[in-house]
Amino acid sequence: MPFLLMLLLIFFFFPYLILPFLIFFIIGSLFLLPYVLIFNSFYNVITIPWQIIKIAADKRVRKNHSLEHATVNVLEERYGRNLRIGGLAYSNGFTLSGPDLPPPYEILDAAREGLLRMRRGEISLALHPRCGTSIAAANFLFSLAFVIVLIFYKHFSLLNILVAFLFANILAKPFGIMLQKFFTTHPDVEDVEILDIYGQGLGFPFEFFLNPNRTYFIKTADIKRGFRLFL
Repeated sequence: MPFLLMLLLIFFFFPYLILPFLIFFIIGSLFLLPYVLIFNSFYNVITIPWQIIKIAADKRVRKNHSLEHATVNVLEERYGRNLRIGGLAYSNGFTLSGPDLPPPYEILDAAREGLLRMRRGEISLALHPRCGTSIAAANFLFSLAFVIVLIFYKHFSLLNILVAFLFANILAKPFGIMLQKFFTTHPDVEDVEILDIYGQGLGFPFEFFLNPNRTYFIKTADIKRGFRLFL
């Protein structure tokens, strides 16, 4: 903090020093960029598959992930447009957040409709094109392509980046949908029940009006052998 304050004071009293500092910063960033990109690519190639495997190993998370997608799909059907909504699935439910979230009673109603429709066979509701899995797939494909090109050509260049970028963009959408279908969602939700919705933040009813990035948690339970197992 003292260093930043001193730097601001220097620029305030000697503004002509800003230009050489910016030039030095830009040159330094360009010099480090290849190393940052290489490190990030190797990191993604290792960590993203591990994250997908962790989700795939937990069937409860996958089912709640399906319900999360179904809820968003139903809401977007009702509003007739893409909504700025994000979500996370857990073993005992899922969260939804974002500036386009409707009131909680609409979310709960959409979640229950999504669950009912999936039970009736609309398993396509379990998939969503803007899921984080698809984003992770794009990052993984770009990183994998970049690492492969780097290994074969043994040098860093803009051509390497362009090839990796084009490869990732061509395959990202179908690859992301495939990962969702077989690894991060599970459309069989016959043994899942939606319990209630809870606000995270200011609390009802003021949260809806005062917090545009509010978050709601939709709690679920497993239904086994005629009784509920609350999670």
